[in-house]
Amino acid sequence: MASFPLVCNFQGDYGMKLLMVDTGDTMDTVAEKAKGALVGVVVKAPQHGAVLRVSRHGEREFLPRNLRVSDARFVQMEAVDIQVES
Repeated sequence: MASFPLVCNFQGDYGMKLLMVDTGDTMDTVAEKAKGALVGVVVKAPQHGAVLRVSRHGEREFLPRNLRVSDARFVQMEAVDIQVES
């Protein structure tokens, strides 16, 4: 497993942020890493119990929660959107 850079657009943030993840991380882990880095710094905490989901930037369909970064076929610095599942 190796470090992998993504660009993250977290719901409620004013801009994109660099997010270092691991190729073995699942999309749930990617969302949690982004939450840990950004909540309380540039965005408010999502409602308690809210489920954060990851999608490719600009796409409506969420990626499977258990999909690993290595299996998502991301390119380095690819942009992802992270938002609360409604």
